[in-house]
Amino acid sequence: MQWDPSSQSNNEPYDNSYAPGEYERARLRKLVLVAVAVVAAIAMVALMVHFSQPESQQSKYIKSATAAARKQTPNAKVSNIKVAGGFARAVVSDPTASGQASAGNTTIFKVNQDGSMEQLANGSYFSPLDLLQLGIPLATQAKLTGSDVEQVKQNLADACGYDGSSSPGYSGFDGSFSPGGWQIDSATLSGLEQALSDTIGNENASAKPGKAVVCVNATQKNSNVTTDTNTYISTFTLQAQFVTDDGTLTTHTITFATGPNHYRNYTLDGHDLPNQ
Repeated sequence: MQWDPSSQSNNEPYDNSYAPGEYERARLRKLVLVAVAVVAAIAMVALMVHFSQPESQQSKYIKSATAAARKQTPNAKVSNIKVAGGFARAVVSDPTASGQASAGNTTIFKVNQDGSMEQLANGSYFSPLDLLQLGIPLATQAKLTGSDVEQVKQNLADACGYDGSSSPGYSGFDGSFSPGGWQIDSATLSGLEQALSDTIGNENASAKPGKAVVCVNATQKNSNVTTDTNTYISTFTLQAQFVTDDGTLTTHTITFATGPNHYRNYTLDGHDLPNQ
């Protein structure tokens, strides 16, 4: 009689045998596939979480600063940004340049209310006086530079040569002025500084806390020289900034006149100063 496969007893075992080692390899393949699936799932979840999160404030600052910097430097890259009091300080580099531009320069930005920025200045170093001229108060400077206000004040004093007395320090008077690049000779400069110190020192003695003038900085702006053809007296005009201990900056006009027979005359905002 022929064998009928359908007549095989259900109690007979099903032959699911593997070649030697094949079972372990099959099981390993299944484990690898499961592991890959798990890793892929975790990566996908991480990406979904990342893209679903709102952009960080720091990223927004970098994006705004980069847009402002690239108006001046098309390939600008922004790093190490700090924002405080409506201003920002960052390092801006140009990867396509060489030298200092490639390494990066300190750059100062104005932060607008809508979050956009405007580049104000770019250079290797900014003194407290430089930053005051950009409209940045001492307290904001401290936050931008990661220091405290007292240290910023000391840096300002050092930059102007202020020694802590009632007389202010002086800066910029040894420069060249327009027209023609005229300069102040040492004897005249000594007399001018002494005349200013006498007047400012008297005012400092009665000034309110923080309002004593600690620095007088001569600028290039609005300088001039005229000579009287009859008396041969030459009058030199320059614009100066007075800086108080609390960082208040005001602008003043200083003149000094020289002529025959050792003539000297000094004025501050149109008022005569004591002659030296």
